[in-house]
Amino acid sequence: MKILSQIRPHSQINILSKAKLVAAFTLFILGFGVTAGEKVDKVLDMTGHGEVEIHNNRGVIVLEGWDKEQVSIKGELDDLTEKFVFVSKGTKTIIKVVLPDRNTHSRSGRGSNLKIYVPINVSVQFGGVATDLEFSKINGGVDISSVSGSITLKDIKKRAYINSVSGNIQLNNISGSLEVSTVSGDVEANVSTDKLTIGGVSSNITVKTDNIEFAKLSTVSGDTRLYGKLAKDGEIKLGNVSGDSHFYVKGELNARVDLDTGPGGDVVNQYSDDKPVSSFIGSEKLKFTAGNGDGLIRMSTVSGEIGLKRAK
Repeated sequence: MKILSQIRPHSQINILSKAKLVAAFTLFILGFGVTAGEKVDKVLDMTGHGEVEIHNNRGVIVLEGWDKEQVSIKGELDDLTEKFVFVSKGTKTIIKVVLPDRNTHSRSGRGSNLKIYVPINVSVQFGGVATDLEFSKINGGVDISSVSGSITLKDIKKRAYINSVSGNIQLNNISGSLEVSTVSGDVEANVSTDKLTIGGVSSNITVKTDNIEFAKLSTVSGDTRLYGKLAKDGEIKLGNVSGDSHFYVKGELNARVDLDTGPGGDVVNQYSDDKPVSSFIGSEKLKFTAGNGDGLIRMSTVSGEIGLKRAK
């Protein structure tokens, strides 16, 4: 009887077994145990209209949308990886390469090198320190925050938001709204979006687009170039502190034009015969109306050349 009393009922054994399975599954989804520099090849199901959140401090990430309702990751983790998180919670999937706190900004070893596929209609958020990014075919928009590293986006719909401290940015076929902020890095954008805001410091900004409803480009110590056709009632604002700003006009222009420089600045106007007026301190101003004046163009510089040119 003593022996029998020590034997657990069958139901209790089942309960304990289930509890162990739940605990094991919870550990699995919270973070995979990994060794530094380990290769990874994993897949998780997720809803096709959810959100993917990615955190990676160093390395290279190539991300592409596909038609499957799955997230796939292949590649090699950072040499300093402490934990790799890959978890889906309802409509959200989280991917995170965790480094020891003391090595977050380390230059030793190799960073992550990952290829990620996500459902094409999801939105993607990224946060990192020194990661080169290549994102393509995302219909739900992207939100990127990076300290350093190059950023390349292609075929992005709905919204693209980029906040970068340094690193060049290349954008192709971005539709929806576009917002870029960079401290040190050139921006080249060939986009179909009609609403965009780009600001930089020590940055050259070049944007080519067909239809402009709203465009605001500004830089400190750099040049801005905007190519496109101003939409009816459209608005363009170009400005810098030290550098040149030009709008290369496609087609006919219907807008009120207001150009203003500081001392030593120059105004050029290759669109019409209107000439700038100089002040006694060496600044220049030019105001005129092109066509029916539906739109608005405002350009200013403290020291540099601003104006209108004909697109070739």
